[in-house]
Amino acid sequence: MNNTVMDLEQSLNNFDRRYRMKKITNMIVCILIVCMGIFSVEYIWNIDKEGVLTFRWMTVDGTLFTTILTTMVIVVNLYELIRKRELSRHLAYLARLASAVAEGIILIVVLISQLPFFTEHMHIARIDMFFMHLCIPLLTIISFTTNESPERKLSIFDITVGTSFVIVYLIIIVTMIQTGILTSEWIPYSFLDFHSYGIIAPIGFFVIAYIGAGVLAYYLSVWNRKMYWLWFRNVTNR
Repeated sequence: MNNTVMDLEQSLNNFDRRYRMKKITNMIVCILIVCMGIFSVEYIWNIDKEGVLTFRWMTVDGTLFTTILTTMVIVVNLYELIRKRELSRHLAYLARLASAVAEGIILIVVLISQLPFFTEHMHIARIDMFFMHLCIPLLTIISFTTNESPERKLSIFDITVGTSFVIVYLIIIVTMIQTGILTSEWIPYSFLDFHSYGIIAPIGFFVIAYIGAGVLAYYLSVWNRKMYWLWFRNVTNR
């Protein structure tokens, strides 16, 4: 009986230690994301001097979205550390998933752009580009998959919400292009220049974007369910 009680007490202590370690590690990651996000947006604003047009880039908008959301995550993690109670809720989970999907799309696009058959590569060597295109996406995905409280298998509605940032960005930017608010020289990405391809292009692009973001949202949630519990692996003696 005494051994059982001691084993249980030791297991609880191990769980508590792992839990605190997980939260502290995630807070450090989140602080890095916020610092790099603030620095990157301010840097590109001051260096490129394009004013409001700076925000035509999905990377910049995604960085802002992620920075704001990650700041909220830091506050929540502090509360969870103090109270030892998870605060994550379904809508909060989907918001973080949307951020991870946006950053995942940014990462995929920039990696594809570096392939040899692309004549114009993204200049990711510049410090702000390096942060926004590589560091922040990787850290955001790691933070989401290893720290966010796992949810059940996502429904179609959940996946749609998870892809919301990408879809809303595309709707806004395509509307601005089609209405002439953004002229040809200010179109952020060449594949959004629909004037050259007709109405089929935007429809096809939206379908591809939704499917791609949806697949990414699904697999991020799967990785989250698997990786979250790695923190508590072998936490008991039996």
